[in-house]
Amino acid sequence: MTRSQDGGPALHRQVSNKATTSLLELACDAVPRSGAAALLLMPEGAMDWDAVRALADGLRVLIAVETSRHEDAVKEAGLIALAVEPTEAAITERITLALIEAVANDVLAAGDRVVVVYSGFEAEVLDSITVVRLGEHLERLSSRDLKALETSVPLETLKAVVDVAVEIGREGREGKAVGSLIVVGDARNVLARTRALGFDPFKGYLRKERNVRDGRVREAIKEIAQMDGAFVVARDGTVEAACRIVDAPNAGLTLPKGLGTRHWAAAAITKVTRSLAVVVSQSTGTVRLFQDGEILLRIAPMRHARAMKWHDTETEPVRNDKG
Repeated sequence: MTRSQDGGPALHRQVSNKATTSLLELACDAVPRSGAAALLLMPEGAMDWDAVRALADGLRVLIAVETSRHEDAVKEAGLIALAVEPTEAAITERITLALIEAVANDVLAAGDRVVVVYSGFEAEVLDSITVVRLGEHLERLSSRDLKALETSVPLETLKAVVDVAVEIGREGREGKAVGSLIVVGDARNVLARTRALGFDPFKGYLRKERNVRDGRVREAIKEIAQMDGAFVVARDGTVEAACRIVDAPNAGLTLPKGLGTRHWAAAAITKVTRSLAVVVSQSTGTVRLFQDGEILLRIAPMRHARAMKWHDTETEPVRNDKG
């Protein structure tokens, strides 16, 4: 184990200080105290993984890694690697993706608590701790359910869409709250069940230039979300169209009170096609995932470093907006 100048373990190869060690010690202590199933680290570079394992002293430690080289090193140290795609998204969205990955691969059960350590204030410095509870609805949404979603939409595409949706809900645009509807999968039938509202900002671009896994495309979606209409995204992540109006019937559908037209449109389109729909509520920033006309998952994004919560469906205050 390498040592820092003050004698403490050099846990981070770029930031070797006693504060990092102390923070990890607090996080390890918080795991049994909070009843958490594991400790999740969100490092922005390589660490002394053997030192991390020694500090954890038998705890289950998950490491979000973005490269195969780091993944191999983490596994060699006896820790659990969660492979996540490199992204410029905010830390809150990266935590979301890591937790979805953990559930999808049976590393975590859907009702677990997790202590998360991440860089909340200064880049490349682990300086923040939060406890995340994968809430009541996910207790019924298992890894088998998540993997079953891949029959209509690959999980990597779904995670990219959830990523941008959570950002829209948390950040809004230009100081204003923004709602959005993104329909994913079964694009041919979805397009047949929708109509153009007017100008389509994605029309004319090559397929490789409009894939939602590209950070630049996700930024474009955040801008276009201010306009009316839905996005249509293919299974492979290609944005097929934007600013579409859903024409699917909503007869026979049942949704909680207080949900707006975007939610009804999402329920309607997923009822008559093999698509999934991700809705951002303009009034609350909450993200909901629809399948077969029903709400499958509700995500309340983290705000100001508070714990992310995964919720079951709840009634919201009635609003006269679209979200």
